[in-house]
Order: sequence, then C-alpha cells, then structure tokens
Amino acid sequence: MKKKKQKSGKKAKKRVKKAEKQAPVPKDMKRPVSALEKIIYALLIAGALVMAYKVIDYYTGWGDTAKVIKRLTMEAEKHAIYKRYAETVKIYESIIRKYSNDEKYRESVRQVRLSLAKAYKDAEMNIEAINLYRELLEEYKGQNNDMYAWLLLELGDAYNNIYSSDDAIKTYKMVVSNFENSDWAAEALFGIADAYKDKKEPKNAIMYYDQIIKRYKKGFLSAEAMTNIGKIYEDEGKDKMALKVYKKVVDDYPEIVTEYARIRCEILSERLKK
Repeated sequence: MKKKKQKSGKKAKKRVKKAEKQAPVPKDMKRPVSALEKIIYALLIAGALVMAYKVIDYYTGWGDTAKVIKRLTMEAEKHAIYKRYAETVKIYESIIRKYSNDEKYRESVRQVRLSLAKAYKDAEMNIEAINLYRELLEEYKGQNNDMYAWLLLELGDAYNNIYSSDDAIKTYKMVVSNFENSDWAAEALFGIADAYKDKKEPKNAIMYYDQIIKRYKKGFLSAEAMTNIGKIYEDEGKDKMALKVYKKVVDDYPEIVTEYARIRCEILSERLKK
C-alpha cells in the first residue's frame, strides 16, 4: 500500500509541475524589457518611418511634382549612361503619360520627350525615334533654330540607320540650306555623303565628302571625309588611289589623323610592292 501511495504521490507532483509550466504567467510576473531592447525597438520603428517617408517622397514629392519629374529624369539618365535603354525608355514614357496633360509641366515634359527620342535612337528603335522627332520638329520650328537644326540632324541619322537614304538626304539638305556655313551644315554634308555611300552611289558620296574637305579644311570632319574617300577607292579595288588619299590624311592631319588611315597606308604600301 505504501508503494502505491508513493507512486501516486510522485504522479501528482509531476501533474502539478506540468500544470505550472502550462499556466499563463501573470502580467506582473513577466520579465521586464531591458534598456537595450527598448533601444532596438525604437530603432526599428524609426527605420520603418524613414523608409515610409522615402517611398512617399519618391513617388509624390509631398506634392512637389517638379521634384518628382527631375528625380525620375536623373534616374533615366543614369540608366542611359550604362546603356540600359529599356529602363530609360520605360521611365521617360511614364513621365510623359502622367504629366503631359498638365500645362504647368509642359516644358519639363517636352525636355523629357527630347531625351526619349534620343533614347529610342540609341536603343535602335528608329521608327519610334523618327515619329517623335517629327512631332518635335513641328513644335520647335520658328522657335529655336539651334534645336530645330539638331532635331533635323537626329532625324537624318535615324533615317540613315534604317537605310532610308532618300529621306535622310532630303532631311540633311534642309539643314544645309537653312544653316549654311554652320557646324550644323558640316555635319549634314557628312550625313548626305554617308547616305549616298549606303545607296552604292560612290561618285555622289565622294562629291559631298569633297565639299566638306574644301569648306572645313583642317578640321576633324575633313580628315574623316578624306579617310572615307580612301575607303571608297579601296572598296572599288583602286588601291593606288586609296593609298594616295590615306597618305594625304596622314601628312595633312598629323594631330587628328585616324589610326585607320595610318594602318591602311602600311597595308596598301606592302600590297602594292608585291
């Protein structure tokens, strides 16, 4: 009987201990929060508030739309630097979509459209670039001559990129006629020559390269134009004429000579000796 009582007594003690473990601890019996834990909790709350502030500020600028546009534009430009054109285009298009109907931000949006057109061209989305450049040309016509000339050159380049040579030539000629003897005209002449080269019309290409050489003499474009003439002669199998042109580039433009011209001089000299 004693053994049974002892066993039952032990079981009772175990049940009491188990109940004590499972029973809720009264509030006044809980462990007090330490000073370190309070600091950690405060820092976590502060961090969450700062993050929330940054998110709200990024997307709304707390009502300062101009600030938001500027921030998004800078982000797009950073993507463009690293040639992440898809992200660049996405951001610019979102700005235009959100703010183009607000007259207050008309000029800011127009600057974004200019950047978007360039991003389209850099991303080889030339059709999109051409359409946007056409729109912008209508807006800048008669307002800003420098911007108008620049847009024509960009449009011509986009046409050249898709081998729409006739449209490119027509566009570049508008620059030459409207901005004669300017740097814009020099670039346009180069574009015309390149367009004729793409059209497989070497005589016309050489004619325009020659105009650049005569008009702008010792400039970089002249050296580049002469080098391109050498390439045309070489493509036609006229190695002697090509070598003569390349040598002239090396002799006349020692400070800005293209490395290509110097290398072709060496190669053609050796070839003609054989």
